[in-house]
Amino acid sequence: MRRILALASCTIACTTATAAEQVGPGEVLQEIVVTAQRRVQNAQDVPIAISAISGDALLQAGIRDPRDLSLLVPNLTFQAGTAATTTALFIRGVGIGDFNSNTTGAVGVYVDDVFLGANAGKLFNVFDSEGIEVLKGPQGTLYGRNTTAGAIRFSSRKPTDELRIDASALYGRFDEVQIEGGIGGPLVADTLKARISGIYNQRDGTTKNRVTGHDVNDVDMSAVRAIVDFTPTDNLLLRATVHGGWNRGGARQFQHRGQGVDFAGNPAFSPSGRPLDAFGYADEDNDIYAGDYDIEGEERVDVFGGSLNAQLKLDSVDLVSISAYEKVDRYTLEDTDASPNDVITARYIDQPRQFSQELRVQSNTDERLSWILGGFYFNDELKTDSSYDILRVLRDPTAPFGGFDPVIGIGDLHFPYTQKTESFAVFGQSDYKLSERLTATTGLRYSRDRIDLDYSSFYDEPGLVFPILDFQGKKTFTDVSWRGALSYRSEDVLYYGSVSKGYNSGGFAGGASSDVRQLQPFDSEQLIAYEIGMKSELLDRTLRLNLGAFYYDYQDLQVFVFDTSGLIPLQRKLNAGNAEIYGLESDITVRLMDGLEVFLAASLLHTEYTEFTGLAADYTGNRLVSAPQFAASGGITYTIPVGPAGSIRARLDGSYQSKIYLTPDNAASSRVGAYGVLNVRVAWVSDDDRYEVALWGKNVTQREYVTFVAPVITQDELNYNDPYTFGLQFGYHWK
Repeated sequence: MRRILALASCTIACTTATAAEQVGPGEVLQEIVVTAQRRVQNAQDVPIAISAISGDALLQAGIRDPRDLSLLVPNLTFQAGTAATTTALFIRGVGIGDFNSNTTGAVGVYVDDVFLGANAGKLFNVFDSEGIEVLKGPQGTLYGRNTTAGAIRFSSRKPTDELRIDASALYGRFDEVQIEGGIGGPLVADTLKARISGIYNQRDGTTKNRVTGHDVNDVDMSAVRAIVDFTPTDNLLLRATVHGGWNRGGARQFQHRGQGVDFAGNPAFSPSGRPLDAFGYADEDNDIYAGDYDIEGEERVDVFGGSLNAQLKLDSVDLVSISAYEKVDRYTLEDTDASPNDVITARYIDQPRQFSQELRVQSNTDERLSWILGGFYFNDELKTDSSYDILRVLRDPTAPFGGFDPVIGIGDLHFPYTQKTESFAVFGQSDYKLSERLTATTGLRYSRDRIDLDYSSFYDEPGLVFPILDFQGKKTFTDVSWRGALSYRSEDVLYYGSVSKGYNSGGFAGGASSDVRQLQPFDSEQLIAYEIGMKSELLDRTLRLNLGAFYYDYQDLQVFVFDTSGLIPLQRKLNAGNAEIYGLESDITVRLMDGLEVFLAASLLHTEYTEFTGLAADYTGNRLVSAPQFAASGGITYTIPVGPAGSIRARLDGSYQSKIYLTPDNAASSRVGAYGVLNVRVAWVSDDDRYEVALWGKNVTQREYVTFVAPVITQDELNYNDPYTFGLQFGYHWK
């Protein structure tokens, strides 16, 4: 009851007009346009919690991929796992840190309204961008795939009626080169227009391999996109999109941290007091950007996709069809033990193929009732052929089968599987104006997900295949999600409250398994969210203030854990039980004077497992994973005119988050201490906004923090953030 009263005394659920929807040259704040509700709207008129960042602001803030968004959006956190192109996203403490290929994240990722299922295909989309929207809370009554945490929507720049050219070139520390550009315009007047864009990003390694002298953790990524708009009539738009991406950079090279025990469980420390692993190794130099690696990781990822978006406008309704196909081919070679000893070498091979079809009919008139009805179909086939070469360091090559010993787990363990997912949903939402100022929103969704798994694991040795598991499983999950909301608009303020339910489908674990119990299906998780919110634009639109509060009743939540009771940690994915989450969010953007804008967004968050079952240990009362109790971002932008020569634009961004835990046990080994990050940028902009030259620095205070941790064999692997970088950037815009 105390918590309910504390929540009730707070005001409102939040919309973050983050950073920096930077103001133009006028004297008022610039309007932020979003399409979160499948309609073009001012973000201040949308009664949901949303953070919107424009394409120009992404460029100025140095946002390279979805992980960077956590620097601008409080309560959006991530874990950077086993590959350079995969990540686990969390919003308001809701998410799952499962790095395996078949995981269904709690945060849905959409590019131009196409849902992306494959983890490795989500980091190729922040280029030639129109903007990004981060929607907080369950999303189901308007979106194809239902999610419990929220959704991130990427929008590409679309073809324009006039010629438009955008280009930038960047050079930075570690010989980083990034070239990005797009060109578009009409091909046939009033009928056909197109835009082609691309990006190339190359950077030398940031980490020294002391064994070979090479630099590792390098970047080598490129992507292209083409969009063609065909309008044969005034009321019909056919938009075809084709895109591709390629990654040839290095895989993650982790940092090694011994657990201080030998094979018998006795304490094991170096003469300097550093904890050893069971093989007598410790990384003792305290340099997180250096290591001793017997394997230098590599990653090859090829992404291809296409979509057709058809929009037909009739007298009172719009018909929308979005057909899309996506494919990813991924190979990752990883030195999992992050040491000079050959303890574990991982090879991840994924080949997901997905097809999706969305159909919507929605009203387009300015009547008291506006509505959307839709259906969504999703079909995904994932084939994997991954393996772990385990404890080769202990093998005797002169023994039979080269020292292979399945009793203690020495061998090349393969775990290929095929998972097929078929999802179907129907959804709808309506807004009814009870009066000129009061609007009621109702939404409903029915979802059905069927998942088939064909799994095997075996040791693959020269001249011998030693079977372990052969498992086939299938299960169907159904759910009904809903939303109800009221919003009231005064002259300058929007008040709203909502109750909604979201659902994330159950499924099967996709990691290395030696026990059939690891492959038993886990159930769907549900989340009921209560929010109240206020959005305002005051003082003649020079002050934007948004406040908020929310309470989550989180049921049957899915968790990913490591069972460390044996020598080799076992991966487990299960339903932990229940949790509660509540918090406050606020953001303020103020134009203090012509050219000077300040913004600040902050959040307070409480998370707790109210019931955690299914493991030998009891984690009830622990905090949820990747959930800071306090997080904030803010900054200042100051534009100084210098006459006909143009203007100088100085920008300072900062973010801070309190300590978090990366695993549900809240062990000290998974604790990430509080940290802050500071970015700076100073640019000259020509008088016509066509040319720009900027000096920039990221993480200029050189903060170091852990972004991922996992136990291996008597040691932990850790991933850290990138080191501080700085450089020079040139920009050109014609429009």
